[in-house]
Amino acid sequence: MRNIRRSAYGAALLALVLMLGACGSGVSEDDGDSGDSGDTGGGATVASELVLGGPPECPKRPFCIPGLEETYGVEFEDFQPLDVGGPLTVEALKADQIDVGLLFSTSSAIVANDFVVLEDDKNLQSAESITPLVSEEVTGDVAPLLNSVSAALTTEGITELNGRVELDKEEPADVAADFLESEDVSGDGGSCNGDLTVGADGFAESQIVAEMYAKVLEEAGCSVKTEFVDSREIRYPEMKSGGIDLAPDYLSSLLLYLEPNAEASSDPQAALDEVLPLVEKDGLTLLEPSEANDTNAFVVTQETADEFGLATVSDLAKEQ
Repeated sequence: MRNIRRSAYGAALLALVLMLGACGSGVSEDDGDSGDSGDTGGGATVASELVLGGPPECPKRPFCIPGLEETYGVEFEDFQPLDVGGPLTVEALKADQIDVGLLFSTSSAIVANDFVVLEDDKNLQSAESITPLVSEEVTGDVAPLLNSVSAALTTEGITELNGRVELDKEEPADVAADFLESEDVSGDGGSCNGDLTVGADGFAESQIVAEMYAKVLEEAGCSVKTEFVDSREIRYPEMKSGGIDLAPDYLSSLLLYLEPNAEASSDPQAALDEVLPLVEKDGLTLLEPSEANDTNAFVVTQETADEFGLATVSDLAKEQ
């Protein structure tokens, strides 16, 4: 589960990937505690011949190795601890240091490298629909404007927009404006009064969607400024105190931020129903979730998908 989205680590991390390659792949049982959950000791399934790469906490997280074992009956030959959906995992996949990597489902690296996302056909991952989080004091007329943005967002669409910012280095505001125009989404004819602050966290996707919110609200008549912060841990308290009026958020990550022991659901409506009472205690509310779901995704290269016939996570459990 993603509690904080982390930005790219840069050249130092890429250098570490090369070092990992020089040292050999994977973590075995002989390497210490970090490899215990990833080494199956053999088997006749596809996964038993493959190396999984992902965040260091993967062996203990329910969406990762424990979930794969319990939900899918999948155990890998080995596990390589890397980063949280970042460049280490991407570079390790490209360099064949790992066979399966855990990324975010809207990562621009998926499209840029022609990676294949394995369908989560048994719904292991929780719903991370991009959803407007809004102060109850300003909900009113802004709700239909923000909901019109949500209605236009899809996982495929936001992945493409992320690439324009992360890879092509375009400005989030320009990308947001182009998208709204292409989808014929506008605040013209809407009603919005007063001054509003739109917040976003420190990664491209959050900033792009926040700029969409800002543009439709401005077109409807509000005076809007944007405030980009590092993470939800900073932004959410500002929203409680009234410093930020609205922002895009993610259903299950928001739920686990507010209630760490909650069991997040793969169903967006169920996740919304569970987290809504928690935000309402803080004077906030959630509007309509979008179709865009930025959740965890197990990915492989096209070559690996072709070699082993992989299209779903269940395919990893097929007998060889």
